[in-house]
Amino acid sequence: MLSGVSGFVHRHRKKLLVTTGLVAGGYFLVDYVKSKFFELQDRLATERAAKENLKRRFEQNQQDATFTIMALLPSLSGQVMERYPVEKITQELQAKRGEKRAPAASVAASDLPSETSINSSSVSAEHQPQPQQNDDTATVAVQERQEGGEGTTKKTKTQLWKELKIESLTRAFTLIYTNALLVFFTRLQLNILGRKNYVVSVIRLAEKRASNQIAMEDLEGGSELAFEEEELQINRMYLTFSWWLLNKGWVSLSERIQDAVVGVFDSINPRTDLSLAEFSDLIGKVQYRIDHRAGDDENNNFLNNLLPPSELESYVLAQAPVTDANGVPVTLSSVEEGPLRKLLDETADFIESPNAVDVIHKLVHSGLSVFVSKVSSLYPTCGEEVTIPGRVKLASILANVTRQTTTMTGGTPFDPNEYIRAMIDVPELDGFSALVYSNFDWSNLGLE
Repeated sequence: MLSGVSGFVHRHRKKLLVTTGLVAGGYFLVDYVKSKFFELQDRLATERAAKENLKRRFEQNQQDATFTIMALLPSLSGQVMERYPVEKITQELQAKRGEKRAPAASVAASDLPSETSINSSSVSAEHQPQPQQNDDTATVAVQERQEGGEGTTKKTKTQLWKELKIESLTRAFTLIYTNALLVFFTRLQLNILGRKNYVVSVIRLAEKRASNQIAMEDLEGGSELAFEEEELQINRMYLTFSWWLLNKGWVSLSERIQDAVVGVFDSINPRTDLSLAEFSDLIGKVQYRIDHRAGDDENNNFLNNLLPPSELESYVLAQAPVTDANGVPVTLSSVEEGPLRKLLDETADFIESPNAVDVIHKLVHSGLSVFVSKVSSLYPTCGEEVTIPGRVKLASILANVTRQTTTMTGGTPFDPNEYIRAMIDVPELDGFSALVYSNFDWSNLGLE
């Protein structure tokens, strides 16, 4: 039996060796393929988890931006409302109506027709010729109120209506534009920082895994904390630059807006009947004047409204000093270089990009769409009986505009107002935010 087996092995030893080699090779090949398969599976799972993590962080970043926008809105809108006190002009018009009603009570019945509503009685004076200086009445009035002066002479109803017309529209446009810029700039800042912090955390985690020196990490814990504190201070300084829009940038924008409103609406009598299409066309003309410089068809990028000139950067930082963990103010000898400089330069590059100009335009358009939609509620439906179908007096529209500004300035961090909701739902804004968040430009992160 044994001799037979030995003979069989001897006769077929080459075949057996080849077969054994093939079986062993096949085993190792299968084992290698399995290991590579599991390695690929692990890598895909890691990448998928990383993408999900990045997506969650991105979505959380947008929610944080909305919360920040609504937290900053009262500071901005309060200044706009103070600069254009439309309600005060309305009170002056109502006071004049009261002055006219008092003597009217003792006159004959033939004089009673003079007791009309403020909308009809006050605007009738618009037909009378006025001096050329009335063209600048609204501008002068705004300056007088800013300087705290009430004026020594009483304004006529014509002057008051002219101020009401210009200032109510200027205030509405200013709120829409500044809200749009606040939404854009807050999203831009937080996505730049969110992306920066994410990339830094990934790099540091990779470095720790590569070194695999737990003891050394424990020894270097102090320097790691110092690095995190420095990063936090730089981030705070960077966020301080929103102060410019909230306190200075919007002012120059409002002046440009007022010039545009005067250029379009100055010659229109408040008692003029306007169709919704005509009013929308006037709104479009104002928007074009705001977005384009005289004689230039290229859109403005609003850089000067969002960021200060380089010579005022230190001034902006001084308005909201950043302190360290011990409460000591942190100062920079210069912002001409370093991580903060890179953040500001990247921000300016994004603001000047064609994508940013388009996004801001879409944000403003969404706000104006809500604005015109609210005005459209004044226009009668097909079943209503009206003297002039489809047309409403500008004076009535102005009253609606004044009421809308309350909505523009309202809302809470957990419940944004209708205008802010319309803006943050603009698809182009999400696309731009994703572009910023995924722009892993290492040179701008200070990680070379």
